[in-house]
Amino acid sequence: MTSDLRPLGPEERERLLSALRSEGDRIMLRLLLETGRPLDDLRGARVSDLDLDWGLLRLRRGGRDVEERETGEKGEQEAEEISLSPELSAAIGDYVYRNPGKVRIFEGRCGRSMGPKWIRCTLLPAAIRSGLRDPRAEKDQE
Repeated sequence: MTSDLRPLGPEERERLLSALRSEGDRIMLRLLLETGRPLDDLRGARVSDLDLDWGLLRLRRGGRDVEERETGEKGEQEAEEISLSPELSAAIGDYVYRNPGKVRIFEGRCGRSMGPKWIRCTLLPAAIRSGLRDPRAEKDQE
């Protein structure tokens, strides 16, 4: 079985972004595309992790550190700062401003971080609506 995965071209990116129904979903996809980071690295990002003046987003590894998992006490988390383009930084800032009271930038139900089902339940249907190929259909053809 060979894979023909390839990066999306500019037109495909725009079609996919347009097919997403919420502003938060569009910003998440832009963040995924711009940074190349996996969803797990980005989905738990907190509003307090943003430094919009410098265009930075602080990412925490695994959300909690080992000490907190073992003892229940919060310790220092391994973190990394990633740079955002001025356009994406402004879009995230506007989104957070229009959605006050959020703890996490991208929230799922009940204020929890967006879950891994986002790809299956949001991104895949948007890809199909935008006319991009459905990988499940390709699998059936093999």
